[in-house]
Amino acid sequence: MRRTPPVLGPDQRAAFRWCPVTAVVAGRPCAGGAEGGPAAAGGRLVKNAANPSGGPKQARERRDDRYRLRRRLWELSTLPGVRKCGRVSRSPEGGPTLRVSGDGDQRSAGYAGLVTCGIMTCPCCASKVGAHRAQEIGDLVEKVHAEGGSAALVTLTVRHRAGQRLAPLWDAITYAWSRVTSGAKYADELQRFGVSGWVAVVEATHGDAGWHPHRHILVLFDGPVSQEMTEALADRWWLRWERALNRRGFDAVADKGGLDVRRVADGSGSLGVYLSKIAHEVSGAPTKRGRGTSRTHWQILNDFLATGSADDYDLWVEYEQTAQRRRTLTWAKGTRERYGLSRERSAKEITEDDAGGDDVLALPNESWRQVRDRSELLLTAAERDGITGAMAWLTERGITFTRVKGKPHDRDAESARADYLRRDARSRWSRVPRAYRPGGTACMA
Repeated sequence: MRRTPPVLGPDQRAAFRWCPVTAVVAGRPCAGGAEGGPAAAGGRLVKNAANPSGGPKQARERRDDRYRLRRRLWELSTLPGVRKCGRVSRSPEGGPTLRVSGDGDQRSAGYAGLVTCGIMTCPCCASKVGAHRAQEIGDLVEKVHAEGGSAALVTLTVRHRAGQRLAPLWDAITYAWSRVTSGAKYADELQRFGVSGWVAVVEATHGDAGWHPHRHILVLFDGPVSQEMTEALADRWWLRWERALNRRGFDAVADKGGLDVRRVADGSGSLGVYLSKIAHEVSGAPTKRGRGTSRTHWQILNDFLATGSADDYDLWVEYEQTAQRRRTLTWAKGTRERYGLSRERSAKEITEDDAGGDDVLALPNESWRQVRDRSELLLTAAERDGITGAMAWLTERGITFTRVKGKPHDRDAESARADYLRRDARSRWSRVPRAYRPGGTACMA
């Protein structure tokens, strides 16, 4: 039975054409915009999530894109956790607090005390979890190469057709991988090929042939391996993969066309490419585009927001319901311990980490209800001008707040508001063409 998607009016659709979902994390160019200005971020994913490429301005624009998209999912999502994420305070007695850390261009701001979902179909949580896991995987590969080891990326797929549901396909490749990595043959291969661990992620795209779930495996070796040796191991895995799929009523792609093997070379250039790819898979691929006519789930959501297509809404709901009950990332037993990584944290634990820094302003529940639909704008004001900018932004809009922590040199709210208005007036004046300023040719005419 088809779900009835929320009705999007022309204004609502137009409001989101300027912000494609594929810009949520990596910051592809956007044009147009609502309050707060257009997002125009560019660059690539880098390992240090705290300092994304493109500089602070582009990082804020990407953050703003994620906040705007999450607000739409408050209405569209079928998951209660996503509908509450970043919207509801953890404490029924009061709203969140605004936190600020750093200074100048390195100043950052965030909210503490809000509910987070830790669900990978939430753009904000997917970004935070993806950045954390990309950092871990980057550290892992560096440790492998530092010890004289090597790594390879193996991809295994399943034959699929239009009309098949995603859940049974996903369950089939989960079962097949469990059969690949168990038994005496697997134990022998670990010894023979020097496999010291692996990390596996599931990606699912949708195209003309329906859902296409596949598993990417980052295989770690305790020494250098050739392409031929890596392919020999992958061939063995593929045979067990195919037999396991057959037992579940599915097929592998004929002639091993569903097997892809690539070595992760040591060195900043090629290693960065692979780390970016892996990070994209881990975080739900908000920045990755499908090949040909295939679309990631973020592209499907983007197309629904642009067109209001009921078919795209059905696909998004199907992915959302399927993915939230299944693990997208798994580690081989002992891999984290072997390379000195700490205990694996769940997505929920990662997203519940509040923003670093000091609590500076407390927002009562009533004030938070006034702020939450434009919450990224308050963060921008705080990052640009610190606590005085945040107080000025709130005072200008008549929103009450409580000062939590101050410094002797901080100015009061009225002074901050006056400074804010002067700066805003200068900004508006700078956008007036010279011809239309007093004494300009247009005025003289």
